[in-house]
Amino acid sequence: MNLKQLTYIVEIADTQNISKAADKLFLSRPALNHYLLDLEAELGTPLFRRIGRKLVPTYAGHLYVDAARQILDIKKQTYKALEEIADNRIGRIDLGITRGIGNNMFASVYPEFHQRYPNYLVNLLEGNVRELETAVLDGKIEFCVVGSGSVQTKLKHITASPCEVVLVLPPAHPLRDRASPPGLPYASIDLRLLRNEQFVLMNQDTNIRAIADKHFQSAGFDPKVQVECSMSTLAYKLVKQGVGPSILMENQISPADGVHCFSLMPKEIWYQSVAFREGTRFSKAETYFIQLVQRYFATSTVAQIFR
Repeated sequence: MNLKQLTYIVEIADTQNISKAADKLFLSRPALNHYLLDLEAELGTPLFRRIGRKLVPTYAGHLYVDAARQILDIKKQTYKALEEIADNRIGRIDLGITRGIGNNMFASVYPEFHQRYPNYLVNLLEGNVRELETAVLDGKIEFCVVGSGSVQTKLKHITASPCEVVLVLPPAHPLRDRASPPGLPYASIDLRLLRNEQFVLMNQDTNIRAIADKHFQSAGFDPKVQVECSMSTLAYKLVKQGVGPSILMENQISPADGVHCFSLMPKEIWYQSVAFREGTRFSKAETYFIQLVQRYFATSTVAQIFR
């Protein structure tokens, strides 16, 4: 067993296809297939089930692939330490960002990062919070810039820019008079008063939706959903236009839009954060990038974050 061969098995598991894995590894299909068959013979058990053209890991396969990922991650962390010794003259950052907020952040901070580290390649992955957290856990990226709240995560977080997750009602909603006047703390409201409403909510694979569903469950009902979307900016636009209420971050809401905000019970705080695996060793370049991210969220206006 060597590190290159571990990479072969991980790639087969990721692609679930010998031909696709061989293409990514710059190997011939017969050579990669022969290696897999020899390894399975050596181990005395199949690592993959052949289902049509797919290769699906067996129980033994999952154990082998998980161990292979851990070994390859140790290699990666070791190379990072060596990179520190080389004074970061050249390297790569593997990170994930969310669409919208993350895109705006990266476009703002990258020019300054590139000025200090011009020979660094940035491998960028875009997705929602759960997709990015999974990619970090799987070792596909080193860290991601996401939002974090009360939903549990297996990752560590460097937090910045706290804001509240609030119930947002359209301008002409019948319960608008229960909202606090502008400039005062948000009033709370019993979600059960909205059990017959049709909501505009984030997709079910987002953490904001997980927070919302937790509160709906506590209120004893499943929300009626007329629109689900992956972009919080779109959800907010629909609320402003009177389509329905939503549960969103307060830092994208402008009092001038005439919407009405209420605190959830209990109150929910959302942080922009950098999420990473426990034990990750950040290079000087990564540390500098994280500092730029923290500064961006600490100093940017709502309009800049959500433009």
